[in-house]
Amino acid sequence: MNIKELIQESKLPQAEAETLLAFLMAKPREFIIVHEKDILAPALIKKFKTAAKKRLDNWPLAYLTGHKEFYSLDFKVNKNVLVPRPETEMLVEILLKYARQQKSGLDFLDIGTGSGAIIITLAHELKKEADTLFDASSFLGLDISKPALTVARQNAKNNNLNKKIAFLESNLLQNIPKKSLKNSHLIIAANLPYLTPKQTSEEPSIRREPKLALEGGPDGLKYYRQLFKQLKAINPSSLFLICEINPEQADGIKLEAQKIWLKARLKIVKDLSGRKRFLTVSQTNIHQ
Repeated sequence: MNIKELIQESKLPQAEAETLLAFLMAKPREFIIVHEKDILAPALIKKFKTAAKKRLDNWPLAYLTGHKEFYSLDFKVNKNVLVPRPETEMLVEILLKYARQQKSGLDFLDIGTGSGAIIITLAHELKKEADTLFDASSFLGLDISKPALTVARQNAKNNNLNKKIAFLESNLLQNIPKKSLKNSHLIIAANLPYLTPKQTSEEPSIRREPKLALEGGPDGLKYYRQLFKQLKAINPSSLFLICEINPEQADGIKLEAQKIWLKARLKIVKDLSGRKRFLTVSQTNIHQ
């Protein structure tokens, strides 16, 4: 059987089948397209069919290949972390836009860092375009999962940022040492579990991903409420917080934020599809 025949026989979408086979052959996807008449070894065909069966059983393609592209960077992923989503790239864009406007050093916190995609991308982009700000800033990724932190640290090393980014096991901000905050300007990315148990049970495409990183209590806002309360104990001179949410949670999370920040600028930001996807909290003096 040649490459073209195997791809055509597969029940996977063509692009996925090509990506999976290219991974198993340790070749770029373009190789599959150009060499479609190459005959494949039986052992390779068997490996492909086994992997394709898993994909059809809702295993993320990224788990099968062990990699996912995010913001043009390559990230290692496995069953211990969520697969980075394209919509989260917009969260990074918003943070970068805000950071570029600042002149002094910043403390970046990525809460629920998972694969480290957000904090690593932020550091990578700032190093590339604003090296003075990069040098003066600190970067810290937090996660409650030790296996997830292992993945994040490997990704930081793979992107040559392991000496700049620290990772810490912590339930939200619980274990964060205050001395780790070198600057007075705190920027927080929070892509916390925000799905309800009903949503996770009804969506087959995510059932292979860790529930710990998906479910956020009965209304999905359990961990955001905890985070907001923990933030009361931290008093930087300024704060910029962005939270990724389900569109249906926009009103609820804004009300929760208003309970904590009486004078902050709160904004719901829509994603590229026009859906309410993020809450931002901006305040220059949060002593209350």
